[in-house]
Amino acid sequence: MAEHKRKKRVTPYEKAVNYLSQIEYIEEMIGEKQDIIDSLRSSITGTSASTESERVQTSPKDRLGETCAKIVDLCEQLNRGIDSLVDMKAEVIQTIDQYVDDLKERRLLYLRYLKFIPIESCAKELRISRATAYNFHKAAMQKIARKFENR
Repeated sequence: MAEHKRKKRVTPYEKAVNYLSQIEYIEEMIGEKQDIIDSLRSSITGTSASTESERVQTSPKDRLGETCAKIVDLCEQLNRGIDSLVDMKAEVIQTIDQYVDDLKERRLLYLRYLKFIPIESCAKELRISRATAYNFHKAAMQKIARKFENR
């Protein structure tokens, strides 16, 4: 008899952290796609017309066309990702503004989740102690967690 694994219930607080953290992940994926595009572009600008040592049946023009098509596809994906990122940032800003009324807590979340600054550096930026920054973060995230309580 197969044992059913029990799925761990994600708390509203954890959902709030995941929600705010997704911006950084989207931005990282955009950066990775951009790196791939840059690599492909540099490969086609460095392509030589010589095929003497190659044993492949495609011609350099075929490879060039295929690479250009890949670049176009990736650019379209990149643009969709950027549009998604802009929409997500606007939604996150709206959520922070809606649920967090304390301005220092709000600024801490902006620095942490929109500029990806570690909490310790946020504390320096806000001229507060590290412990106070962690307390502000926890209080603000508990407010954001209200958005996820009945989901």
